[in-house]
Amino acid sequence: MKWITHIALAFFVVKITEIALMIDLFDDYLAYAVVSLFAVLPDFDFLLGIKHRGITHTIWFSAVALFLALIDWKLALAGWIAIFSHLIGDMMTHSGVKLFYPYRETVFYLTPPNWRIKTGSGSEFMILGVLLIGSILVGSVSAQTDVEKVFSLSRDHIVEARLSTFENGAVHHYDSVKIVWTDGKSKIGFIDGNKLVRVGKDQILNIEIVLSHEKGSVKHAKTKVKRLRSSIWKHRIIVAYSIDNWKEEFTGTGYELYRKLENDLDENVEVWYYET
Repeated sequence: MKWITHIALAFFVVKITEIALMIDLFDDYLAYAVVSLFAVLPDFDFLLGIKHRGITHTIWFSAVALFLALIDWKLALAGWIAIFSHLIGDMMTHSGVKLFYPYRETVFYLTPPNWRIKTGSGSEFMILGVLLIGSILVGSVSAQTDVEKVFSLSRDHIVEARLSTFENGAVHHYDSVKIVWTDGKSKIGFIDGNKLVRVGKDQILNIEIVLSHEKGSVKHAKTKVKRLRSSIWKHRIIVAYSIDNWKEEFTGTGYELYRKLENDLDENVEVWYYET
């Protein structure tokens, strides 16, 4: 296969993997370079002066991508998929691939004889066109599943993301926000300044997960209402509070609870919360 077809196939397979595993492998621009490079890396045997479709076209060689785990495990996975997709592509050609070379000389094919393609043929360019269209379609599906990923992760994790929303007739861009709440169905909540902003699915134009970490267990504390305006409470999400033994559910930052109870500044309040 030509290098451009190998790269197109690699991006297509990585995108499919993202949807299947509900992870974001392209959360860093470096990932695009890694996938592009590793998609054609097995053909560097020409530069090394060694046998073509020899050791660089084996399952052993695909392990070189694991060294990327020293940087990021997602890069390692994307790199490994890119190399393996190269092997998949070459197993669709007439030459096939010796996956277990040099221990076994068996040539492996992915398609029957009549379906195998010749490098640079019209059939290959037709496959290239299908891959490009497929990548666009899969990319649009992936963008939608990013929202679903947020809902899934937010049950037990605090998700940091970049997103664009349409609110009150205007488009808003957030470079980095912590998504700390979801109703599990149609709305998410993130901290912007001192407030928990709630937006619906239909208001989310684009979202990109940067990272996530576990919320941890819900904590319990007693404090004065007026202390809820302090900086330590501005980034804690309160899930319930109690004044005079009357417990109520609440979803918002400490500052928001302070605003709700600011007529009782000197009262003691019990709060149940988790750190963001």
